[in-house]
Amino acid sequence: MKKKWNLLILMVSVLLSQYVAAQSQLVFKMTKENGHFYLTAPINGVEGKMMFETGVPGFMIGDAFYNANKEALNMELSECHERIRYLGGFHDIIFSGNARLRIGDAIYVGPVKIVKNDANLKLPIHLLKHPSDSSSIVMMDLKKSEFSMLSQAELQEIAKGSPSFALSFNQWNMPVINTVLSMEVGGQRMSLEGNFITDMGNASLLFLNKSQEAVVGMLEANNVKLQAARNRSGKVVAEGLLAEKLAICNRIYTGVSVGVNPFRGLRECGFLGLKFFTMPTVFDFSGSRMYLLNEAKVVE
Repeated sequence: MKKKWNLLILMVSVLLSQYVAAQSQLVFKMTKENGHFYLTAPINGVEGKMMFETGVPGFMIGDAFYNANKEALNMELSECHERIRYLGGFHDIIFSGNARLRIGDAIYVGPVKIVKNDANLKLPIHLLKHPSDSSSIVMMDLKKSEFSMLSQAELQEIAKGSPSFALSFNQWNMPVINTVLSMEVGGQRMSLEGNFITDMGNASLLFLNKSQEAVVGMLEANNVKLQAARNRSGKVVAEGLLAEKLAICNRIYTGVSVGVNPFRGLRECGFLGLKFFTMPTVFDFSGSRMYLLNEAKVVE
């Protein structure tokens, strides 16, 4: 009888632990669509599909989703008439404010903007907080299509011995790292040190900002001729270069296409996009550091 009772206790304990794990959502699975990552999770109890983002000035919520779930979201927003640019286009904002929301078991604290004639949601991960200590630490593993919220204690164990880089925010509240970029283009070797935006809404490896004098000076000093991409009518819609070798954040790549466009109003040298983050990465937004969790290697 005692053995049966012990077995019953064990089974209940296992089921209870599985139930608790199922109720805790600090690890988020994602899907990849059209070069971007999306997660589906409850927002104050309302299921929503959100783009995994860092390059937007707040939680961008389409008006269709907002109008359908206004009561459950329970946000105090004010009517406004803003026009802002993100993801390559301009968008009209009709309501704006600050809110505290529960995303799974993570806490979102920051600006919320309702976008006119839009059904999409874009979640800036740097405004998420851990419920136990209010730290803002995100670990992402894009190969596994998941990201998770870490506590300070978990960060100390996971990031121990990993290379790290200074992390800050620009005037648009986008995460920015400081590092050295080196390239070999047409047999010419060049480099510059500067700030780069970590943009989860950018599917590329690297974009350079042609509006920055340091970038233009580096290209002109090495006689780099940009290659033009044209549409069917012959209009140039993009420019870029092919780097035989490229090193950034101590990681080395070969045969890399790099976009070069003017991003007026931005002081950074460029953007690091999703193709850069092939390794598990921790963004410690609270401690102002980015950690790369594996050794540098050549990526063919």
